Amino acid sequence: MTFVALGDVGSAVYQPGSAVGPRDMSQFQLVWILRGSADWSTSGVTRTLRPGQLVLVQPGTRDHWQWDRSDPTTHGYVYFTLPGSWRPTPGDWPVQRLIGEDDPIPSALRYLLRLDPTSEHDRAIAAELIRFVLVVFTHASVLGDRDGLPPALEAAVDHVYRAWTPSGIARPVGLAELARAASLSSGQLSRIFRKRFGVAPVTAFELLRLSRAATLLSQSDLPVTAIARSCGFADAGHFSHRFRRTYGSPPGRYRQSETSPDPAAPLATARLLPLAARLLR
Repeated sequence: MTFVALGDVGSAVYQPGSAVGPRDMSQFQLVWILRGSADWSTSGVTRTLRPGQLVLVQPGTRDHWQWDRSDPTTHGYVYFTLPGSWRPTPGDWPVQRLIGEDDPIPSALRYLLRLDPTSEHDRAIAAELIRFVLVVFTHASVLGDRDGLPPALEAAVDHVYRAWTPSGIARPVGLAELARAASLSSGQLSRIFRKRFGVAPVTAFELLRLSRAATLLSQSDLPVTAIARSCGFADAGHFSHRFRRTYGSPPGRYRQSETSPDPAAPLATARLLPLAARLLR
């Protein structure tokens, strides 16, 4: 892969309920959601896409897009072709990847959208950026070993996203509620979750809430009580206890110290960064 022929590139806003397709693709396309959500259907499979997810649509794909029915959706896109008649064999390349803030892809895509599509110089840079994104995107172990989730876990994570997003409050989500969303017993969900992440589901989502709190402590001047509420802790004392247990110091001292752990450190230890990319936005 030494050359990318760039087509259209940019961002688009769709009003609630908009749809595109069915369409037959003759080029490659990368699509990433900036705001809102979309259901992408192809080959009898429908995937719900949200910010933090990147899709590679390959030539020969017949697909349909249903954009968020409640809110406007903004997405970035780029069309491109590869040299000659070369095409990846179906199944050789992934079609979807989670992209977290610690991943190099988001920075490349943000830079891509800043370039002038009418400038030949900028288009040459854009082609190199797409080549870079493809190299990272198609690295099989990144997607297959780390980011793809079994359907039951996907349903549980999507339920948490819908529980946290409208109000902006990362409320606690109990095991029974998660199990209902996953259509499993509590025991089954716990076993699958532990096998995947090494921690129980309720523990995992509490770590995500605490990481969000640590980020707000380090990057805002919000009062500790307000941060506790926004992260689902109604009692400031309980929040302080759980925070100290995870980060080694109470919230106030964590905020003042220059040597406090990175907010994402407990998530990296528990292999939860892919979930953070989807839920902590």
